[in-house]
Amino acid sequence: MSKYAIWNKQDAVITPIGEVFTAEQWMERYPVARLDNIKVICGAGEINGSFFGTLGQMVSVYEAQGCDFSSCSTDEEKLAAIEAFEEEMSKPDETPTAEERIAAAMEYQVMATLPDVE
Repeated sequence: MSKYAIWNKQDAVITPIGEVFTAEQWMERYPVARLDNIKVICGAGEINGSFFGTLGQMVSVYEAQGCDFSSCSTDEEKLAAIEAFEEEMSKPDETPTAEERIAAAMEYQVMATLPDVE
């Protein structure tokens, strides 16, 4: 399921605490949403008021972090690229830490000094 969606500036907005806003009330709260040249990003799904952002700003921020939008031709593809980038960046780093490498080296040293069993 997608994390973000482009708000059509007509649907009602429901926040995580259960508040329901008409499109007009949401635009009063976030006046930038009234501008025709701004694409508003909201949360995907029923609780769409869980996020508020603008597509242009999000693309700018994520591009600076290394997200590649070169193959994106639509706004939906840009959102998908952002979500994929976020998912990739949130994966845990599985590179062994310095402590783990030191412990492995010490274990090897101990094993190497043990007498061979015949």
